[in-house]
Formats: sequence, structure tokens, C-alpha cells
Amino acid sequence: MQNNQGETPDSRPTQPQATFIKQETIHKEKWLSLERVTYKDPTGRQRTWESVERTTKPNVHGSADAVAMVTVLKRLIHYDCIVLVKQFRPALKCNTIEFPAGLIDQGESPKDAAIRELKEETGYTGTILSVSPALALDSGISATSINLVHMQVDGDDPDNLKPSPNLDDGEFIEVLLLPFHKLRKKLDEMAGADLVIDARVYTYASAIEQYDWSVKK
Repeated sequence: MQNNQGETPDSRPTQPQATFIKQETIHKEKWLSLERVTYKDPTGRQRTWESVERTTKPNVHGSADAVAMVTVLKRLIHYDCIVLVKQFRPALKCNTIEFPAGLIDQGESPKDAAIRELKEETGYTGTILSVSPALALDSGISATSINLVHMQVDGDDPDNLKPSPNLDDGEFIEVLLLPFHKLRKKLDEMAGADLVIDARVYTYASAIEQYDWSVKK
């Protein structure tokens, strides 16, 4: 396909790219470190950028440091529900509503981490439907990345009739089951000064609603 100047994508001149030079640790705590990244911008000028990194982040290019599970609970004679968690986040000084999530242990695959974390945080045993590539979370300030794992829970399975979370010390999580077909409406009703909806959850809910609108046209 050609543009207005008759150029194809392959024939356009290569644009200068920013390039990484080095990274230095400014300060390090148990779970997080403050980093200074030096890079060269597309004009050739050297610049620095401050960022935050998890100390547990694997030193493998393309590997995520955490998983987040988009989980649908299916039961007979019930609406499909999205499994979410509510917990206090000190950085925001309030509660949030999020997808169940957790760090990937050293040597653990994203699939195994997702199954383990879902069981620990919600008590549910789920099956994997798909796993995303490593995805950036807040690339303006952090190197944090996740694998987004789509899962399904058979709510009629005896193992899932009375789910019992197995939380780590210091974890205080409330499991929420919100109807799939009313997800954004329920989130809007719950959001407020003392409760923040995670951007991934709200984006997912908005995409569902947008799809429904397009289908009904």
C-alpha cells in the first residue's frame, strides 16, 4: 500500500531511534530499586531517566516479573462472573479493585504462576485459556511487566464450590464476583475517593461494553 507520496512502508527512509546506553542503581530496598537510565535520543543527544524496578525482576529479556489473571467463573443457572480482588494499596492510601495477580517465582512459568496465584488469592482452581507476551504496566516510571493470563473456573466442580484462599502473611484480600454483562456499570457504582479501580480492569470492562455496542448496531 502506498501513501500520498507514492512510498511504501518498506521504501521509507529509516528514522533515527533512541538507544539504551547504561543503567545504574541509585538506591535499593527489599522489593524496589530506584534506577538511573542513560540513553541517546533520536537526535543523538544523551539523556537520563529515573525509573523504578522490582528487585525480583528476572534478568531475562522479554520475561515478565508478574502475572495478572482475567478469570471468568462459569456456573449452571448463574450469570458468568469476573473474579476480582479488593485490597488496600499503601501507595494509593486506599482500597483498589484488581484482577488477581502475583509475582512469578524464580524458575516458574507464567502458566504455573497464574494457577498458583489464583488458588492462593481466591481459592479457585482454574484452567488456562491463553497467555499474553510480556506487557508494560507503567512504562513512564517503571520497568514492571506482566503476562496477562486468561483463565476459566468451573464453578460447579466440587473443588470450587467452597473456595478457600491461602494468603501470605500481610495479605488481606476480599474476593469479588461481578456479573460479566454488567461489569462496567458495577465498577462505576463502586468507584470513589476511597476505592480506586485498576486501569486494566476498567479497560477490560470498557472493551466488553464497546464490543456489545458494535454488535447491537
